[in-house]
This record gives sequence, C-alpha cells and structure tokens, in this order.
Amino acid sequence: MTTIRRSYAIFVESLRILAKDKEILIFPFLSGVITIVAFLTMVVAGHNSGLLQEFQAGNRLLGYVVLFVWYFVSWFIVLFFNVAVIQCASIRLRGGDPTVADGFRASMQHIGRIALWALISATVGIILRVIADRAKIIGKIVVGLIGAVWSIATYFIVPVMIFEGRSIGDSVKQSTQLIKKTWGESLIAAGGIGAFIMLLAVGGLVLPIAAMFISATAAIIALGVTVIYWIALSVVSAALSGIFRTALYLYAAEGRTPEGFTPDYVQNAFAMKAKTASFALSRG
Repeated sequence: MTTIRRSYAIFVESLRILAKDKEILIFPFLSGVITIVAFLTMVVAGHNSGLLQEFQAGNRLLGYVVLFVWYFVSWFIVLFFNVAVIQCASIRLRGGDPTVADGFRASMQHIGRIALWALISATVGIILRVIADRAKIIGKIVVGLIGAVWSIATYFIVPVMIFEGRSIGDSVKQSTQLIKKTWGESLIAAGGIGAFIMLLAVGGLVLPIAAMFISATAAIIALGVTVIYWIALSVVSAALSGIFRTALYLYAAEGRTPEGFTPDYVQNAFAMKAKTASFALSRG
C-alpha cells in the first residue's frame, strides 16, 4: 500500500510539472507520428521493391535484415525525442523555463550518441529475436528475461549520455550503477505511472460500451473518440515517465530533490533496507 500511495503521489507531482510545460507533449506526439510514417514508408518501399514479397515467401535472412533496419529506425526516432523530453524536464526541475527549441537543440547536439545507441539497441534486439525464434518455450522465457534485464540496466542511459557526456560503455556502466543504487524502487514507482495511465485507459471503455446500448452509429463514434483519448494518454504517459526518470537521475547525481517533487517520495526511491545494503557492501 505504501508503494501504491507513493506511486500515485509521484504520478500527481509529475503531472503538475508537465502542466507547467505542456509544450513537452509535442515530443512524444511527434515521436509517435514519425514512427508511424516511417513504418508505412518501409512497407510501401518494401512492396514497390519486391522485398515484401520475398519476405512473405519465407526468406528468413531478409526478414532479419529488414527487422534490424526497423529496430534501428524506430529506436533512433524514440531516442531523439526522449532526449528532448529529458532535456526540457531537466531545465524545469532545475528551476528554469524550457522551450521546444531547447529540446530539439539537445537532440541535435547528441545526435551521434543517439544514432550509436540506436544501433546498439537494434543489434541487441535482433540477436535476442534470432535466439527466440530458434529456441523452445524455456529458451523464449530466458530470452525474455535477458531482454528485461537489459532494459532495466539501461533505464538511465539517456540522461547519463546527455548530461555526463560519457562514452556509450561508461554510460551503460553508470546506468547500471544507478539502478543498483535504487534497488528497483525507482522502477516500481515509474511503473506506477504506467499503472495509473492504464486505469485511465480502461476507464475510456465506458463510453463505447454505453454507446452500444444507443445505436451502432453512436458506438462507432464513441470508439473513435476513445481511440483519440488513448493516443492522448500514451503521449502524456511518455512525457510523465521522462519527467520522473529525469527527477530520479538528478537526485542521484546531485543529492538534492528536484524542484516540484516532495523530498520523501524521491528519496524513498533510493532507500535501501539496512540488511540489503549490508549484504551488498559485504559482496564488494
């Protein structure tokens, strides 16, 4: 219950930060739009070039090549706009007033690192996919766990890269160290944001369900409204997650609670139980 209350409080406080800088929403919105455009472009290009037909005919190697390209493109798009969100969030949490230009400027300054990390992420993704395709049920579970561990270990990779200017290898190491410091509490709290967004998304089903009792036309219109509502929620969710991730990073890096957050909520995300801490120290 304590974790739920803390997660809810963090959700509300992140929302208040976002309310001060609504322009941050433009970044996850553009990320989604451009990702969809990129996907459709690849599909059309694949169809016109004949690659899509070869893929459908069972050319597995070609399929992996295309999938790798898609992984890289989608990761690059997501990272580009994530950098913008985190940069703007950092400015606000340090007491400043960010602009959209600040976000785009940061993304362009780090575009080399963004491309390199997108390449690494795509490589890891395709390796795990190849293994999963060839593995049996247990193997697929193991691959899934490896993928989850990789995602957790690189949770802070973006703020580390853009604020500390480290190499990719050092950034991964630093991100892992920060995760060890939080002992998973940060992920639980950040997951709480997703949980509350999910509850709001499920609540959106009330409208189309109620409209079904009116008429088929009303149900279709209501479903369209609900889809738009879900898209808006996903945009807000991405912005809130970026804001809270930045707040956690700034607390870890500077030792002070970022402006707009209650000290106890952020500090508790880094609290270790005495026994666990002693065990970790004893291991080196």
